Amino acid sequence: MAQAVATSDSMASGSSRNFKLRWTDIFIVLGIIMLIVGASGMAQRLTQGLAPTNITSYVPWGLWVGFYDYLVWLEVGSLLVFITLFYLIGFTKLKPIKPFVLFTGFTVVLMALIIVLLDLGHPERFWHVLLYPDFSSMITWMVWLHSAYLLLLTVELVLVLSGTERSESILKLLAYFSLPMGLALIIVSGSIFGVIATRPLWNTASLPLMFLISSLAAGSGLLTLLVVLFWPDKQSPDYRQIIQRLARLTSVLLAGGVFAAGVIGFTMLYQGSGNPIRAEGINLILSGPYAWSFWIIHILLGVLVPLIVMIVMPRNPLLVGIAAFLSTVTFVAVTLNVVIPVLVTPDLEGLATAFVDSKLDVNYVPNLMEWLMLAFIFGLGSLIYGLGLRFLPLQPRNEEVNHG
Repeated sequence: MAQAVATSDSMASGSSRNFKLRWTDIFIVLGIIMLIVGASGMAQRLTQGLAPTNITSYVPWGLWVGFYDYLVWLEVGSLLVFITLFYLIGFTKLKPIKPFVLFTGFTVVLMALIIVLLDLGHPERFWHVLLYPDFSSMITWMVWLHSAYLLLLTVELVLVLSGTERSESILKLLAYFSLPMGLALIIVSGSIFGVIATRPLWNTASLPLMFLISSLAAGSGLLTLLVVLFWPDKQSPDYRQIIQRLARLTSVLLAGGVFAAGVIGFTMLYQGSGNPIRAEGINLILSGPYAWSFWIIHILLGVLVPLIVMIVMPRNPLLVGIAAFLSTVTFVAVTLNVVIPVLVTPDLEGLATAFVDSKLDVNYVPNLMEWLMLAFIFGLGSLIYGLGLRFLPLQPRNEEVNHG
């Protein structure tokens, strides 16, 4: 009996020694905290629907749609940049980071789909668009493409984790297939806004192009951040070389995105002189109540600071990682400014004062419940991400690092 007790004690002490905390466990901790904090918001959404939100009949899209588009930019943009570099250009040194790119994309696309599902008035009817599609609707195309993209990412993730030679050839084929699918998803996401004729600020053929450029810039920043965080051998000469190349690419895409947005914005501002609704929407972003999110969060913290760091110090992994983090996180200000200012601008003169009701109001500000539900979804995503980083075989084998 004593020997059995001693054996069990030694096994317990041995297992406790084998379990070591990793820095990536911070995602699990943050996920649990955010799930607890956001639980009340999710409970309200599940029991009361959209009634507790500040969304109105005049402003049917708000915080959640802005974050949905932001996550789409991240997931598709990072994969488009990676596939282009790794498969099309042949920059195979990025191979050790491939599992992290796919797993990050899988987690982000899952979060995006949950957000858009809960933004529906009747989420239990989501399957209607799959069984009874109307392909003349851009939203139908968005749902079909996004669902197919999630399925494709799942297959790619399973294959990359299997690590067999045959899976590599299939992965290459799927990567080429996912390239046009990702492009289509981004263009369709932009076209959902662009085809709405009653919103002059959206109704332009250049909006899908802006979505594509912005997604590439945001995705390049995310890819750079993943390399800084998860590269297996940070002492290797390849590490700093890859960081430098990605920093240059991200800075070029950021500068290109700002230039394209500036050209589109100034064109709209010029055209807006004959369209008061368009002019009012642009002024809300540039000099109105939303100006701080555009100039400070996006332009200053998301563009200028990362550009300076990546141009001046591209071989400093720590500073490049901080710059990539800033550019990645602050891109949400762009999608929110695409969605909200346009909708809070009345499309008919006198509409804002014609009726008096809390749900017939053009003045939209996200309330606490909306932020809490968003925190719950991000907590769920963070928990899934942390558990995957701990238990999935994402780290490459040594020979892949040395010869990949």
